[in-house]
Amino acid sequence: MDNFREESISRANAGLSTLIYILSFIGIIVFGFIALLNFMSIYNKGFSIPAIIATLIFGSIAFGCLALRNNQRIEYDYTFTNGILDIAKIINNNKRKLLLSADIREFEIIAPISDEGFQNVLNRKGIEQKFNYFLNRGAGLYYGLFVHEGKKSLLVFEPSNALVQMFRIYNPRNVKVE
Repeated sequence: MDNFREESISRANAGLSTLIYILSFIGIIVFGFIALLNFMSIYNKGFSIPAIIATLIFGSIAFGCLALRNNQRIEYDYTFTNGILDIAKIINNNKRKLLLSADIREFEIIAPISDEGFQNVLNRKGIEQKFNYFLNRGAGLYYGLFVHEGKKSLLVFEPSNALVQMFRIYNPRNVKVE
């Protein structure tokens, strides 16, 4: 029987993110329109250095607003299948990027960040990679210590209790439950 669980983590309080999303969308329209007007003046009136510079500046601002807007709608997907944890980033509900794939059996420890060992792990020398794949700060955060691509790595993420219990099936000695 396969052990499978998929969880999607999104921001608990998305009020500020929604406001930034709306303002950046307005910025895309306004600055994009201004850049288009400057480009049209180049096309109609001929070559003009100030108009080219203004077109590039306002076009860059519109592109920056687009990037800002897309970064307001981020989710993390944790997919656990038979001991393998895959973490993917979902951007604006349409772009999925696999960030990490790790075998739970290879973790030295998985524990809540409230565990006394977390501060020791943070101060430990030799950790070459740190993966922070969480959106909400609080009691549900866990950390894991493992070797990824030959480098000692630290993962901080926010799995549910059900997912942590599944981790215990594959690595019972090294998984601590809150």
